[in-house]
Amino acid sequence: MLEEIKKFYEKTKFKFGELQKLPKGIEVPLNWIRVFYKTYPRFPKIELKIPEKETEFSKLLKKRVSRRDFKDCPINFEDIERILYLSSGLKSSDNENLQPKRFYPSAGARYPIEVYLLANNIEGLSKGLYHYNVKSNTLEEILKKDLSGKSIRLFGQDISKGNPNFIILTGVMSRSEVKYGLNAYRFGLIESGHIGQNIYLLSEEQRLGCCAIGGFDNELTTKLLDLSDDEIPLYVFALGKTN
Repeated sequence: MLEEIKKFYEKTKFKFGELQKLPKGIEVPLNWIRVFYKTYPRFPKIELKIPEKETEFSKLLKKRVSRRDFKDCPINFEDIERILYLSSGLKSSDNENLQPKRFYPSAGARYPIEVYLLANNIEGLSKGLYHYNVKSNTLEEILKKDLSGKSIRLFGQDISKGNPNFIILTGVMSRSEVKYGLNAYRFGLIESGHIGQNIYLLSEEQRLGCCAIGGFDNELTTKLLDLSDDEIPLYVFALGKTN
């Protein structure tokens, strides 16, 4: 990993207890909760119609929302199979193709993102930590262990209520650095966002709750996944049945 990227990542790592908090009795500032919009009031405007035609895809987009009210109930293995494959898998298993396409765009087709599954509540799958092998469309068992307690320390107590599962996206920066240098970090974040939207919409399709997590303990996550210095955790998604 380039030294500049490593320094920036180290300075922006998240740790519980270090968030900006308001003193007791102080009201939440308006600019913490108000949504701001940019407009050009002096320029002409062209009215746009809201699409009237409903499709299955547009219905999914409208339903998509972060759901946190997980209930302690296992999800089907077939659901996680579908979500992993269609969010981040290969479109083709053609081994002759040096750059097989996936279900999301990647800058220069460098595909720096790796996908891990922390399984707490999946019917037919042992509790533990898995790596999603994109090439063979398989789950590689890294650690067979109940990690529900660890989930609280990694991702926070509130999101861990109801014992959800977690999909963890990491970035192997060197894959993009060889082509894009310092832009590798930016492209990695963009790419994880593409995958994240896929995860959200597929979860909604399967009637599962999904919630993106940007604030998680980076150091503990890195330690659990046993990542090298070149691979860093970027994005996490809680996944499970909801109330």
